[in-house]
Amino acid sequence: MNKEHKTPHPVGFWPAAATFAALIGLVVSFTAGLGSAPHVPLLLAAALAAIVGALHRFSWQDMLEGISQAVTPALPALLIIMSIGVLIAAWMAGGIIPTMVYYGLQIISPRFFLITALLLCSLVSLAIGSSLSTIGTVGVALFGIGEAIGIPAPITVGAIVSGAYFGDKMSPLSDTTNLAPSVSDTNVFDHIRHMMVTTTPTYLICIVIYGVLGFVFGGGSGDSAQVQATLNALKEAFVIHPLLLLPPLLVLVMVIFRVPALPGLLGAALLGYLAALAVQGADFRSLLGGVMSGFSASTGVEAVDTLLNRGGILSMMRTVALMIIALSFAGIFEKTGMAGSILKKVVSHVRSDRGLVIATILTAWGVLLGTGQQYVAIIMTGRLFRPLYQEHNLKPQNLSRALEDAGTVFGGIVPYSTGAGFTENMLGVSAWQYGPFTFFGWLNPFVAIAIAAMGKSMPKRERDE
Repeated sequence: MNKEHKTPHPVGFWPAAATFAALIGLVVSFTAGLGSAPHVPLLLAAALAAIVGALHRFSWQDMLEGISQAVTPALPALLIIMSIGVLIAAWMAGGIIPTMVYYGLQIISPRFFLITALLLCSLVSLAIGSSLSTIGTVGVALFGIGEAIGIPAPITVGAIVSGAYFGDKMSPLSDTTNLAPSVSDTNVFDHIRHMMVTTTPTYLICIVIYGVLGFVFGGGSGDSAQVQATLNALKEAFVIHPLLLLPPLLVLVMVIFRVPALPGLLGAALLGYLAALAVQGADFRSLLGGVMSGFSASTGVEAVDTLLNRGGILSMMRTVALMIIALSFAGIFEKTGMAGSILKKVVSHVRSDRGLVIATILTAWGVLLGTGQQYVAIIMTGRLFRPLYQEHNLKPQNLSRALEDAGTVFGGIVPYSTGAGFTENMLGVSAWQYGPFTFFGWLNPFVAIAIAAMGKSMPKRERDE
């Protein structure tokens, strides 16, 4: 009798929906209304979820187990985020990013800057499979160029994030691009080919939009005094040389030889520190300090100092903490059955193939909004919908594409997501500001829904499958 009394009861739909609504309300009111960091409302929402779980007889040990199951798979990503902080500090100290900015200011046309930012970030992210690494390196350089030529910062960041997440979505080296097909039981190359149907028109629309915005905001030559001041400050503070562009190219070589992400990033950081010692004549002790606290410079030009003074492990702790708190909420939410109750309610209304694909996209979108985590959105949605795709006789790449069309690309826009927190740390612009201009993240889910609503590109399984 006592054992039965203590048996946990999965949380039903209405308490789960109320908890989810409370999460959204807390995050929006705290971040948009009070200007707070998203950590506090997410922590309050996790506490609320734990209380709801306790009322349904889940023990604290049960919920800790859920947190552990959510956080443990993300540990490699947390280490990669910290290594990106080291890489940025190293490339600043070595003059690599300053060199990229210096030459970029002289080469890139203001009118075509936004398209250039989109294409360059797309190529780099496609090559290395990481949106965060792209934003933290090439994105930082492009942001400095955009500031100097007078492009509004939110639009510049929107183009950078759009390109970075395009590459992250389409690269066979990306974690999400491998996660979605593994959850769906298909292979990564079938998955990528199938994504071309929704991604290609989205990307072409983005090129047109950024092209128009480039002509609107880059119609002049920019603030020539600001550009010249930036060039002079960089030239005085660093040795600028084309050979300093080799480390980014060597990173691409590491990718070709399939060097794992963490060793590859640390190897690229080592190249930056060697350049700092051999080319820039930096002090070894200051470089050691920079590993933790980031690169520090005082050029006398405020805009340049803002660009340069960044990186280090400590600069990543805000993002790491955000990721852990968000995953803690997601772990409790899933362990107590709240996620399952909401998702089953959604699934119960699915009748057709079209409705199934649209429901998958909207559910992945909703889970991403609720947890702020791409991994959680892809895994939770994929687990629930996979049997339904088998029942409807749809090929598994239909599921994997739907998971990425919303669960990946919108990750850089949700203000309390890891991607948005990282971007704000790196570029100093919040998702509330740059989000409206991240057109790839907004358009891709709608394009995918439109194609599904027309009944297009939903291949069925063959009989022998």
